[in-house]
Amino acid sequence: MSRHIPIKIAFCVAYDWEYLKISLPLVYEHADKIVLAVDKDRISWAGQAFHFDSAAFYAFVKGIDTAKKIDIYEDDFHLRDLAPMQNEVRQRNKMAERMGEGGWHIQLDTDEYFVDFAGFVAYLQKANYSRPVNITCPWYTMYKQTPDGYLFIKESKQENIEFIPVATMHPHYEYGRRNSYFNIKTDFVILHQSWARGEDEILQKISNWGHKEDFDVMSYYSKWQQLNGSNHSELNDFHPVVAGKWTELEYIEGKDINALLKTLRKKAPFYIDQDKLRKDNSIWRSRIRSVLSKIGLK
Repeated sequence: MSRHIPIKIAFCVAYDWEYLKISLPLVYEHADKIVLAVDKDRISWAGQAFHFDSAAFYAFVKGIDTAKKIDIYEDDFHLRDLAPMQNEVRQRNKMAERMGEGGWHIQLDTDEYFVDFAGFVAYLQKANYSRPVNITCPWYTMYKQTPDGYLFIKESKQENIEFIPVATMHPHYEYGRRNSYFNIKTDFVILHQSWARGEDEILQKISNWGHKEDFDVMSYYSKWQQLNGSNHSELNDFHPVVAGKWTELEYIEGKDINALLKTLRKKAPFYIDQDKLRKDNSIWRSRIRSVLSKIGLK
């Protein structure tokens, strides 16, 4: 019988902790240890206080943690002399320390949903690498919820799909969840509920962006409000700041997240070319490309 490798999961928790009601049940059964890390003073990486219903949060954790896997980790994650990204990296490394050495370390945000976490864990149990690597997953951004479904940012080319590092056996974070390790790409989809939120949340999001002076906030918000499952094809080149980054939306039916996940498990519309994945995952191929690039042959 093959050896079981511990699966340890850490979530960065903040004002939007209620998304854990969706994301945590998706992974709970398959985890050996779960850390929920929240700033003890309820202050963000940027130094802003946020509303947090502690009583409701603790009650939710108590209700779901039937196997006593969850460790609520409260600490100071908002050092004033550090930039927001530095505070994030510091928190992620402290979460890794809290989970302890050994096993697969998985770090997620509360609004990230695995479509097939059981399959991902089975993949990790079989994975064997002689050097530190990151295991990455395709990250699909949910742009808006409509009465009967969701609008996703569509990537027509695989090279434009963002693969986010989520798992490693050697946790060390340098920029968000990223580091200098080689990235192994998988086809285990993660949905990111970045934009598919309530109207007040979206207006707050774009009004407080560092890039808010680079675009017309209210005009962009108005266009977002008017989107639905019928008119989304009329929108193109709609990233608020970077021209050409978001060019098309895709509509997928599902009255709520659980219904959406059920649809995606039957037939996911997100196509990942397996041959390209194998090429991208070749460490030697990557080294050759790097050498050719340095000597000006690529």
